[in-house]
Amino acid sequence: MMQFMLYSLLFIFSITFMQMIHPLAMGLLLLIQTLLICLMTGLIAKSFWFSYILFLIFLGGMLVLFIYVTSLASNEMF
Repeated sequence: MMQFMLYSLLFIFSITFMQMIHPLAMGLLLLIQTLLICLMTGLIAKSFWFSYILFLIFLGGMLVLFIYVTSLASNEMF
């Protein structure tokens, strides 16, 4: 039952991701999807160690992306 709920949430977030326009909202949704995938792999493997490492690596990449987008947003011409 828990896996079905995670799969349905992942499906809903995947559909919502295609309708996003702003990069920060897309990044947040991508982070939520990664968290859901890590939860699913942790439940399947019965060990959350690999899921934890995967999430931390992806979170580091998302922080780099966030810094890049915010540096671009501060240089917009009005």
